[in-house]
Amino acid sequence: MEYTWVVLIEADNDVEADIILGFLQEKGIPARKADSSPYTGAMRVIGGLAVEVQILVPDSFEEEARDLIDNLEGGS
Repeated sequence: MEYTWVVLIEADNDVEADIILGFLQEKGIPARKADSSPYTGAMRVIGGLAVEVQILVPDSFEEEARDLIDNLEGGS
């Protein structure tokens, strides 16, 4: 299936991004990181660059994903 991907949220680092990805995928929402280059991730680790990691979801899942993230951040 071909999706149109949209940015859902920006995680502060790869660990946070992986947690968010796992959470969304566990809820049945396709999600992926937006890194366009394998060097970006390496530079975050090696160079200590503060580059946010964009989390993408298909536009048809965006509202559901935002609700889940909002509820998660709200602690409910």
